[in-house]
Amino acid sequence: MKPTPERIIVRLPNWVGDVVMATPALLSLRKGFPKSRITVMGKENARLLLDGLGVWDDFLPFNRHGREAGTLKFLKVASEIRRVRYDLGLILPNSPSAAILFALGGVKKRIGYNRHGRGALLTRPLPVEREKGRFIPVPMIRYYLGLVEAAGVSPVTEHPLLAVKDAARAWTDKRWQDLGLDDGSPVVAVTPGASYGPSKQWLPEHFARVSDLLMEKLGARSLYLPGPGEEALVETIIGHCKHRPLVLSPSETPLDRLKAIIAKADLLLTNDTGPRHIAVALRRPVVVLMGPTDPRYTAMALEGTRVLREEIACSPCMLKICPRDHACMRLISPEETFEACREMLAQL
Repeated sequence: MKPTPERIIVRLPNWVGDVVMATPALLSLRKGFPKSRITVMGKENARLLLDGLGVWDDFLPFNRHGREAGTLKFLKVASEIRRVRYDLGLILPNSPSAAILFALGGVKKRIGYNRHGRGALLTRPLPVEREKGRFIPVPMIRYYLGLVEAAGVSPVTEHPLLAVKDAARAWTDKRWQDLGLDDGSPVVAVTPGASYGPSKQWLPEHFARVSDLLMEKLGARSLYLPGPGEEALVETIIGHCKHRPLVLSPSETPLDRLKAIIAKADLLLTNDTGPRHIAVALRRPVVVLMGPTDPRYTAMALEGTRVLREEIACSPCMLKICPRDHACMRLISPEETFEACREMLAQL
């Protein structure tokens, strides 16, 4: 029998959606090593996102492009890791820098995928499937579970999971009352932005048209949830609306509250971005507008998800900015989207 690692460190992905899709791996790791001390490291927003799951003993804040930017700070973090003397490290991102950090930090067993030439930095480099030398996309849930399986842990679930704290629920209940949303009418939460880039964003006039149709045909209220820097986008959408929707500012909706809002709303309408995965983890119905991204990355846990996507020659391109006419998003019509929302709401 292999010895149980006393100290484990996990480098989380950077994107919100990827962190959510990693929760089956984190839950499996906790279940597989109940007596180990587990540290997870990642952006501060991951702490709010994962709070309440009980998957870590220590959280180590780390943002390669934020407060920890620069060589000296990078080396300082590596020194902090070295002092703990971790027995096992799981590297969820594919970046070489993540593997370098754990190697410099003296993590004894380093498990990650052998991509971007970083195999020599890993003690257990895992192969990936390729076709004609190119990486074949697989569901990220399965991708991350492969890392814990390589550590000798059996998956306990393949469905993402998040917890909502009582304080966030209480705040959301109060805000619902303040906004007049507690009259029994359907509430559709809408996240119109995308941190990845504008190529993922549906057209503002399309969002406006759907909001108007939801109000006129179903009496449903749209509640817009812009992320930081997306306030102007929502104002543009409102400018196209006949019926003014409701909006919560980014300062009101850190990730702990965003979870509670999505949990309380009847439906989420979103681009293919982080909130989509929050809804899946909370088992809430969601309509996803997908354009440039490859659907194979998210082809799991789709029971309550309706994905709207146009098959065109240049998609999926995975580009942040469309160099052409944005047809992959433009061709998803407001009427088709409204019908998808209507069908999802009818199932409640």
